[in-house]
Amino acid sequence: MTPLPSHIHRLGDDHVNFWLVTTPDGLTLIDTGLPGHWPAFTAALKSLRYSPTDITAILITHAHPDHLGLATRIHQLSGASTWIHRADTDLAAHPRALRRHARPERPLLPYLLRHPTSARTPLHLLRLGMATVPPVTATHTFHDGQHIDVPGQPIALHTPGHTPGSSSFLLPEHGIIFTGDTLVTHDAVGHHHGPTAICRAFTHDSHTATTSLQRLATIDADLVLPGHGQPWTENIATAAHQALRHGIT
Repeated sequence: MTPLPSHIHRLGDDHVNFWLVTTPDGLTLIDTGLPGHWPAFTAALKSLRYSPTDITAILITHAHPDHLGLATRIHQLSGASTWIHRADTDLAAHPRALRRHARPERPLLPYLLRHPTSARTPLHLLRLGMATVPPVTATHTFHDGQHIDVPGQPIALHTPGHTPGSSSFLLPEHGIIFTGDTLVTHDAVGHHHGPTAICRAFTHDSHTATTSLQRLATIDADLVLPGHGQPWTENIATAAHQALRHGIT
């Protein structure tokens, strides 16, 4: 496991990451996993001497169910502000209407036929409640380049393509970027380990996603924390260039 700074905590499991940023001013959660992550999530908070009621803010990188799962439950307990890019607010409010709000470019079945073991990840997500994620209402929206006034003071970068509102969050003082699914280090369905964009079975607009990777290649950050796969420590530019070379399958 890659050592992380003491104020950054990895949550989720081997298939899905979400992230906790702890500061003296409060706690910010980057994405929220799936409903089935609740027991492990509360156990992790307890080990850090926190509880769900201590969450100050929730930042959503994009409104796919595996990033929204606990957001409503945490908001109801803690009153945490919930931030989503305005282009994904309709999808967040209707997380099971993906084909209406951010239809993927390609069907899933050909990927599973090519690599049958890839079915393990979708099945795992279904077991954790992907089909039962409740609607999420944004209490705040953000725009590209905005300094978001929550613990950690992240800068929002609109990096669309995976979904219309897909975004990354940069902690410039620490050289850390949370990339959601704009750039991951493991695409289980696309059958690729290493920096990449998620395959077209889950990507809404691959051309725009490629443009977002090009933008990430210009960002100054040494530690990349993706929505899927291991942290990347060779800087975001290196990761983005590798993802561009690999292409979107």
